[in-house]
Amino acid sequence: MKHLNLYVMGFVLVILFLMPVIFTRVNGSVSWLHVFKIWIDQSLLIPLFIINHWLLVPRLMLRRRYFGYLSTVLMTILLFSFSYKTVEESFFKRPENRVERPENKPEAIPPYAHLMIYSLLIAGVDTGLLFSGKWHENEQKKNLLEKRNTEMQLNILRNQISPHFFMNTLNNIYALIDCDAPRAKTAVMRLSKLMRYMLYENENGKVRLSKEFEFIQSYIDLMKLRFTDELQVRLDIPNEYTDVSIPPLLFVSFIENAFKHGASYEEESYIHIAFRISGNQLILSCENTRHDRSNSLEKGGLGMENSRHRLDLLYGKNYALTVNSQEDIYSVELQIPLT
Repeated sequence: MKHLNLYVMGFVLVILFLMPVIFTRVNGSVSWLHVFKIWIDQSLLIPLFIINHWLLVPRLMLRRRYFGYLSTVLMTILLFSFSYKTVEESFFKRPENRVERPENKPEAIPPYAHLMIYSLLIAGVDTGLLFSGKWHENEQKKNLLEKRNTEMQLNILRNQISPHFFMNTLNNIYALIDCDAPRAKTAVMRLSKLMRYMLYENENGKVRLSKEFEFIQSYIDLMKLRFTDELQVRLDIPNEYTDVSIPPLLFVSFIENAFKHGASYEEESYIHIAFRISGNQLILSCENTRHDRSNSLEKGGLGMENSRHRLDLLYGKNYALTVNSQEDIYSVELQIPLT
């Protein structure tokens, strides 16, 4: 952006220096003496541009000292213009130094006034370009900061699977070692796959849908270790689907919530989890018996709030989350776009 500003200003200066060649004529031909005279006049625009570009704008304008910048640049232009007027009157107005006017027409605007107008033009264009460039740079930094902040929030939220899950799973595996060693080995392998998925496979913020389904299956199998056969768990996954990429760990909070509040060691319980695809939408339906009637369940709990916050960050208003809390049944339906 900085180089672009210099190119534009260079183009403007070239145009200003070419204008005398195009429009200054004496008897139908270019009056080079008059052109050189104008070039000498306009050469004062170059130090003015340098002062404005590398001194006044960075130290005053871009630091929001607007009054100081405006007064300083106007004083600088007036100083250049009237200094030139003094030199012109003492040197160029002498008969031996007089330059023939094109077409012998009187000059409507004195040279120092031309210089003042061009100086205002150069300073205005240069300042506008620098200011817009700085604004664009700040917007890029702001967007980058917001993106990194969003990524940080997403990383925090997606890694908030309850540590109690890991502790309980390890305790259950420990208990299985003596009574059912093959099942304990299978559980260790599932836990290993789950941990590897969480640590490595979703580092770039996207995972394949098939991998997410595998993770959910392993997660549910490990959760079932804590309960007896009185708990009926059903997971339905589409047989055919396009294996697109999605943000990882979107659904685990809802499934964990179903086990936490819907499973019972004493009563018959069920958890039904189903995924289906409709058009370009992926829909999760999760229904469970309701044994825990605490206020945290009514409000959705911390996990539900975190999930809502993450969905807001990822999809804005392009998702739908419906929670239905009845006396004995709790259900959630989440609909997200597949891109």
